[in-house]
Amino acid sequence: MALDRLPIDEALSAHLDRLARVPEEIAALHRRMEGDEWAMMMTHPDLGALLEVLVRSSGGRAVLEIGTFVGTSAAWMARGLAPDGRIDTLEADAERADRAEEFFSAAGIAGRVRVHRGPAGETLPGLTPGAYDLCYIDADKPAYIGYLEHAVRLVRPGGLIVADNVLAGGRVTGPEEGLDANAAALVAFTRAATGHPRLRTAVLTVGDGITLSVVL
Repeated sequence: MALDRLPIDEALSAHLDRLARVPEEIAALHRRMEGDEWAMMMTHPDLGALLEVLVRSSGGRAVLEIGTFVGTSAAWMARGLAPDGRIDTLEADAERADRAEEFFSAAGIAGRVRVHRGPAGETLPGLTPGAYDLCYIDADKPAYIGYLEHAVRLVRPGGLIVADNVLAGGRVTGPEEGLDANAAALVAFTRAATGHPRLRTAVLTVGDGITLSVVL
């Protein structure tokens, strides 16, 4: 058993990139986003592939996404849905919601993905408890802890909760009093996820770091 972490150098990163299999509809979206100032927010193929696997392994009947952006992660997860599965994705920004809906239509998955517009904090209380197999969180970082409590209520026992960006580009290290607001919020969130009495949580170094939790 290896106790040391494997550093991801340039050569190993290139090897992993060669292994990535990006579906054409998602690759086309990446091409359209080239030069966009927010393109770095798109889901990395490593995480996208993992999300597809997790959706499939959880049953893929109902998925909740908090933070749609332009639809990349929802498209990855849609590939893992059961034949009658659906995704509810929440987006506060109207322009991004428009772009996501256009992409879902072009990708042929508009009938399987519903975009809920408006602040997630206003939508989440009205959703049905225990109705989801998986919840993916990738939205405003200071609200992550609140989203986690909603996710624990909304995901069925045995279902999964995934949260992205928990390493904040490496900014989570160092004295807590020196952390920026997002990094501090992500440190607090990760502690909440790993210590939650209804969750068992692993922290994985995929992309910018994720927590992967199973609901007890």
